[in-house]
Amino acid sequence: MSELTLQEIKFETKRLIINTLNMGTINPEEIMDDIPLLSGDNVITIDSIDVIEVVVAIQKKFNVRINDQNLARHIINTVDTIAEFVFAQQNMNVISTH
Repeated sequence: MSELTLQEIKFETKRLIINTLNMGTINPEEIMDDIPLLSGDNVITIDSIDVIEVVVAIQKKFNVRINDQNLARHIINTVDTIAEFVFAQQNMNVISTH
């Protein structure tokens, strides 16, 4: 997978969440980047079971590892936190392969 920009990762993350959790009636543009996904204040609200599904999907889609449950809770907080984690991991992988 080629490097994605932070904005591309955010959009792909939203699409991934919608597809993974079968929320086909929601458009990616409707999901707010900075509002917690578990709070009930965003267009979508996910629960702890959904978090597990999203973590697995993110790991597969972006080829990253989230091995710590506590870390996973922080990463799967908002679209911003997910995208920032993926972006950082992507950049670490680029550095380590050069």
